[in-house]
Amino acid sequence: MHQNKQHFCSLLKGRLSLIAVALGSAVLLQGCVLAPIVVGGAAIGTASVMTDRRSAGTIVNDQVLESRVVYEINRVLGEKNHHITATSYEGKVLLTGEVKTEEARKTAEQIASRSQDVAAVVNELAVMDPTSLSTRLSDSMLATKVRTALFGTEEVQLNQMKVTVDRGIVYLMGIVTREEARRAANVAAGVSGVQMVVTVFNIESEEYIRERLKNLNNAQTKTDAS
Repeated sequence: MHQNKQHFCSLLKGRLSLIAVALGSAVLLQGCVLAPIVVGGAAIGTASVMTDRRSAGTIVNDQVLESRVVYEINRVLGEKNHHITATSYEGKVLLTGEVKTEEARKTAEQIASRSQDVAAVVNELAVMDPTSLSTRLSDSMLATKVRTALFGTEEVQLNQMKVTVDRGIVYLMGIVTREEARRAANVAAGVSGVQMVVTVFNIESEEYIRERLKNLNNAQTKTDAS
């Protein structure tokens, strides 16, 4: 058990690298102490947290969930003969990639649904041979193109959603209004190389989102002042 925990800590540290999420505090995860986190090459700062529609703690929890769910699935299915990615937004976990059998697909979903802090699971795993490294590299580059397109769209804020790409299929997650969801899906669909767009958004009203951001910003201000 101790070796398994050490292995998970090592994987998680490799995935998250450096995390501190604007609060400057280390993150404690079941015996693993992580240094301040850098996401996408830059530390998550106060400005980013204040415009994100999740709390600072939820941002960290989502990062942790993504690593833990894949780790727990790999412990059961092994690390070969499949390719699984977990993407989490406010506890909703999206599973994408490829598994060899329908049984493996169902097992992965069951494991993810039982993982700590997982609120819901969206299973988009395909039953097929795992994709090649070149395909995954192409997917990674396509995800960057989609994020760039979204970043350049006035009606959409990229830090309010996550973009995942598998086999040319773009998956969008986040807390958005119906119009933001429509606009983001249309922009992503217009990027060259995109085969399909699947939205896994939580749709909320503009009033709800304004109140949510207000509460999050107030909480952050109190934290900064303390």
